[in-house]
Amino acid sequence: MHKAQVVAAGPIFLDIVSYGLKHAPVPGEEQWVDGGEIMAGGVANQAVACARLGLDVNILTAFGTDRAGRWVRELLDGEDVRFDGSTTVERQSVTIAQFFDGDRALTTWGEDGAPLPPADMPAPDYLLASVPYLSAARDTVRRWREAGTTVIVDSCWDPAQKWDLENMAPIAEADIFVPNEVECLKYTQEDCCFKGAAKFLEAVPAMVITRGERGAIVAERGAMAAELGSSRGDEPAGGAPPYTEPTFIELPAITVKALDTTGAGDSFTAGLVRGLVAGASLVEAAVLGQVTAAWTVERPGGSASAPTSEELVRWADSGQLRSADSDTLRRAEGQGARHVPNPADVIRRLLG
Repeated sequence: MHKAQVVAAGPIFLDIVSYGLKHAPVPGEEQWVDGGEIMAGGVANQAVACARLGLDVNILTAFGTDRAGRWVRELLDGEDVRFDGSTTVERQSVTIAQFFDGDRALTTWGEDGAPLPPADMPAPDYLLASVPYLSAARDTVRRWREAGTTVIVDSCWDPAQKWDLENMAPIAEADIFVPNEVECLKYTQEDCCFKGAAKFLEAVPAMVITRGERGAIVAERGAMAAELGSSRGDEPAGGAPPYTEPTFIELPAITVKALDTTGAGDSFTAGLVRGLVAGASLVEAAVLGQVTAAWTVERPGGSASAPTSEELVRWADSGQLRSADSDTLRRAEGQGARHVPNPADVIRRLLG
């Protein structure tokens, strides 16, 4: 396998994670829990997950010059992640994550920015970034896409709760958009993901909607999965190819008992990239993303629980890796059905 070069851009945090809370924190109460982890978070979740799957990863971020920032660097030193083009700030951003009632409560201080790519940075095979970052780095992103970079973008939670769809306009600079189900529905103001995806596909050629225990939906314009971006040379920089009728494929979830969902979306993206590098279709790459995320949520922490390729292969060979519905693959709009890609078979073929 060609060791694909990946640039992951975004803020980095020192993550302090507690899991096993019996209830939400109460003022004046000390609650002892089952355990926790301290790790590098934010963009480090994607970077470490990609590196452990055998990809060559460089992050664009801002490290604190304080003790916490030095600690974050030390945590990443053993993960074979490069920091070319990264900058520094006075204080390291920190997030405290507490897991209870099936979800996380986050408390964060610091900054959420990341530096733009240096002018002389060569185009990577893949760029992983958020919607706001694509907007800020538009000129570089367009130049990289012209040079062959595949751009994968995730959306972001809107703390103002306005969910303005116009804020998602930068996804036109991407090849694949990876929102979660809540973000898809909130931004499009639709009552189902298929309708929401149809709106987004007017701007971006392909997307994967992650839905947690409800699985995932792969949505594409027509049959673009076979040759993602093959028409890029005929389109204007940053422009989207002509819109065609979308195809939707619904993937069932991987059967797991979630302990901590920190970094699940980042692990999904890492698995997706690793699948594409191996030559998989977008559907099979999404299955690899699901398996990578499923491994992560069964363990505490984000980057600390990212799997290696060898660990995923052993899971596949154990007979314990299966999807919630391993027999049928549902398609929207009555487009028919076919067998779901068996996750264990996908792992063995792509990583074995």
